[in-house]
Amino acid sequence: MNTGSFVKGMVTGAIVGMGISMVAHPVDERDRRRIARKTSKMFTTIGTIADNILDAVK
Repeated sequence: MNTGSFVKGMVTGAIVGMGISMVAHPVDERDRRRIARKTSKMFTTIGTIADNILDAVK
């Protein structure tokens, strides 16, 4: 068995598992809002860090 087949099998299994998980427990609206809020905060933080780095390089 070569490594490529093993990796393909692992990726396929992960994708199938995620699909079954989403069918069994779909994301409700409250979770979507929470994820969107956390993602927004994360990108704001990343932007602030990038600005600070650019200011330090100048």
